[in-house]
Amino acid sequence: MIFSTSIHPHTNNSRRVMSTSTVDTPSTNSNTKKASSLTSTSQRIASFVVTAFIAYSLVLFASGVPAVNGESTGVNNNNNNEGSGGDGGDDKKGLLFKEEKMKDDNFGYEYVGFDTYPGIHLDDGTGVATAEVKAASIKVIDEALEAAGLGGGTSEHITLHPLHIHRSECPSYGCPFLPLDVHYEEEAKAQLEAMRKLASEDEKNRSSKVEDDGKFHFIRSSGSKNAAALTLIGYKGGRLEDQVNQDRALVLSPYLYWNINNSSGRSDTAKPVARLLGAFDGHARFGEKVSEYVAKTLPALLGRKLVEHATKDESDTEQANDHKIATLLRDTFLELDATSPADPSGGCTASIILQLGSKIYVANAGDSRSFIGVHIVPPNDPTKANTALIYGTREDKAHLPKERERVEHMGGTVFLPRGFLATGQGTTRVYYKDPTTGGTSGLAMSRSIGDWDAGHVGVIPDPLVAILDINDIRAKVLKKLNGADGTCSAKEIEVDPASREATEKDSQCVKYTEKDIKVFAISATDGLLDYVPEETIAKHVAKGLYNSTAAGETETEDGVHTAHPLTACEDLIYAAAQGWQEDKQGRYRDDIAIAITDLD
Repeated sequence: MIFSTSIHPHTNNSRRVMSTSTVDTPSTNSNTKKASSLTSTSQRIASFVVTAFIAYSLVLFASGVPAVNGESTGVNNNNNNEGSGGDGGDDKKGLLFKEEKMKDDNFGYEYVGFDTYPGIHLDDGTGVATAEVKAASIKVIDEALEAAGLGGGTSEHITLHPLHIHRSECPSYGCPFLPLDVHYEEEAKAQLEAMRKLASEDEKNRSSKVEDDGKFHFIRSSGSKNAAALTLIGYKGGRLEDQVNQDRALVLSPYLYWNINNSSGRSDTAKPVARLLGAFDGHARFGEKVSEYVAKTLPALLGRKLVEHATKDESDTEQANDHKIATLLRDTFLELDATSPADPSGGCTASIILQLGSKIYVANAGDSRSFIGVHIVPPNDPTKANTALIYGTREDKAHLPKERERVEHMGGTVFLPRGFLATGQGTTRVYYKDPTTGGTSGLAMSRSIGDWDAGHVGVIPDPLVAILDINDIRAKVLKKLNGADGTCSAKEIEVDPASREATEKDSQCVKYTEKDIKVFAISATDGLLDYVPEETIAKHVAKGLYNSTAAGETETEDGVHTAHPLTACEDLIYAAAQGWQEDKQGRYRDDIAIAITDLD
């Protein structure tokens, strides 16, 4: 294998929660709440007021598409474009969003982004839903689960085990790929190894053989030749058998949301290509309950909303329809937060990607991340393929100016590690009182689902939403590759290895077409992202999805074929586990989860 398969127990050194005895002097807050002038949480859910920003950037391709770097993509290093507090909008006039145009020359795409949090002046002083909102949200979710064939009752927290794909009780929106453990699920581990052997024996038909071979029925519940989801349980101290995996992930490809019962009588007759994937990282005492609940409930809840409200009316402009979908995503996150099993202590991140036709909607709350990548295959030489990220979500961290402003306005305290402002090293946290211990704890993110005690001091579930278009992405890539006039922008150069002299080759210029540009999606938890660079993740995922080799690389690494999305995800998980092992020396390893899919 590309990475070592040895897994060693790791002891807890959690990034999520820390004792105040180990911290520096925190950033304190002298502001007082002014709840009397603010609206209620129920108004936040009902309102269409959403802060927004638009970012524009130039496509700059050298030897491929430039990859995303840094903590936040689509956000510059000064964190000036994380969304403004805004004055909101006026629904009656159709002004749903306050928009701010921004330009970033580092990334090769144009996109529209919304911070769905309306701003501290419209907040009610808490990130915790009222009893009225909770009751209304429970009703909505019960109806959605019932319509999807999962049965009502948010208190039951039905588990969606990956093997439900082999049963007839799949939800009406389709059978999701759900992650099996690459090491501790023995049958999954064995079938992944068998897939690798098959890849070495039959390079031409390796992916299709996995699909057709009945001996891979178990692992196929976690992926196909176009999508995959896998996980690895972490180690947080104590006995190995007592460890709990708090990470969840899913892929619905296709996402048949239109099959969810529609009480409104409306129907989506167009049935666009639709996919849904996401990663959910649980934390605190009952984090696994919250992440499990979100992974189970979100597809039904969002799908019901799409059926009832998101069908594009003929009178809707494209922008109005995008705003509507962004609002549905915001409402979905808020309702999941209001009903999550977060009592007395628990929460999770939520980073999801929704594809509707050519449109891609990305919603994120927390420090899990989602990415959109492109894979460019030269029609004359597939061995010179290039892969890069064209978009990625930010991590919601307490040190970001608007996040810190909100937390401190709500009476919270932001912890900054010693030297953080100078080096950017370390993890910033929001202090809150942990109800299970009575002590002060620190949450390593400024937005999440659940975490109600942290919600009292400014931690919110409202996601940032970005909107991209696959057609626009391809058009921008092709324009650069083929030149503005549709012809090649440069002649092919050949370098003599002995003299190092460069000469123009006497050959026709290659013209790229849309089929040469592949677009794919990734969602992952920070257990993976902390130790594997985003560019490495993108390139390895592309190898698994498209069975191609990047420019300058051989077909194999250490003699191992990456022949399938599942084995590509397995490689990346073991690489992260190796990073944790080398860094923590067996004392701690975070849970790891990843979900990927092709978007063609």
